[in-house]
Amino acid sequence: MGILKKSFGFSVGVAVGIASAVTYHNWDKELHPTSFPILERKGFTLAYDTRGKIPFWTHERLTAESLAKKADRQEVSFYEERDIYAPHRSRLKDYSKSGFDRGHLVPAGNQTFSKEGLKETFSLSNICPQHPQCNRGVWKKLEESIRRLVVQEGALEVVSGPLFLSHEENGKRYVTYQVIGENEVAVPTHFFKVVQTARQAWAYVIPNAPVSGELETFLFPLDQLEKISGIQLFSNPHVVHVVR
Repeated sequence: MGILKKSFGFSVGVAVGIASAVTYHNWDKELHPTSFPILERKGFTLAYDTRGKIPFWTHERLTAESLAKKADRQEVSFYEERDIYAPHRSRLKDYSKSGFDRGHLVPAGNQTFSKEGLKETFSLSNICPQHPQCNRGVWKKLEESIRRLVVQEGALEVVSGPLFLSHEENGKRYVTYQVIGENEVAVPTHFFKVVQTARQAWAYVIPNAPVSGELETFLFPLDQLEKISGIQLFSNPHVVHVVR
């Protein structure tokens, strides 16, 4: 994934302050706060939101060669992610009877180059609660269009993630969202995908709702996406940002 390092840069900052004087005597334990682990998988990289118990972002590089291979999907099923600290994991039962699909951020159809790569997309670390009509409708259409684009344009990179966007009520703005299951898994209000070819990059933002329409209606300015997502997408200033 050499192009990953050249084209995209991500930064997530967390500041922890302790405003008290502490005297340590024979201290035998370390206080070492951590959050938002990054998981390197066979075909993608994932940052995990330990608060919402969903992905924060995923990053994949697709080629015609990798998509041409078709690993067998038989006996592949969703599973809980053991690489995540236990209190921060979502669980299979959280999604049971929730009314939401277990929506992939990295699609299984993008990782068919090996059985192991395919299986890794079914980890709950790669899953968000997604409205069924969104998951099986516009979101699926977008995933399929990106795979077709690889054939036309060659290798490309995709960054995906959930969003929690504000709404106005009585002249004030609020961010509200549902949670599901015993572990209170966050239900995003929207999802985004950024696509970068060798020549240009663009983004989509899609409501987590029963929406329909042409993909072009969901195009979104990249600079605004970086602002609302809290994710720095581009480390290369020469990338051409476009709205198609």
